[in-house]
Amino acid sequence: MKRLTLLFAIITLFALTGCENPAKSRLYTEEGSKQLLRYSDFQKAEETLSKAIRYDKSNFEAYYYRGCAKVNALNYQGAIEDFQKAIELKPDYADAYFNLGRTYYLMNDADKACEYYKLADKYGRPNLEDYIKNCQ
Repeated sequence: MKRLTLLFAIITLFALTGCENPAKSRLYTEEGSKQLLRYSDFQKAEETLSKAIRYDKSNFEAYYYRGCAKVNALNYQGAIEDFQKAIELKPDYADAYFNLGRTYYLMNDADKACEYYKLADKYGRPNLEDYIKNCQ
């Protein structure tokens, strides 16, 4: 009987920790973006933003900021995946398009960079003239 009770408690604990919790996700997103932007602690920011995503898989900002952390840690492929997920969740997210373009630019893929710069411009990101002036 004690084993059954313990098993039930463990299952309940796993179920509760895996549940969606947008408020908790928002807190982790804010903490992760502060670590990223203020302290340039990219690894810690990525870990914290991963927690935000665990609590709310539809948190497009957490994917976006985690992508920014990955770019700064030179994990370009991981950054691309996160920016694309942010765009999948919020198709008009101009900053995600812009940073996707910057990532491709850093990878020396000017054509892809231009493609995403133009989309960022389309969705309202300001001051893109210098980025798209050499695009065809």
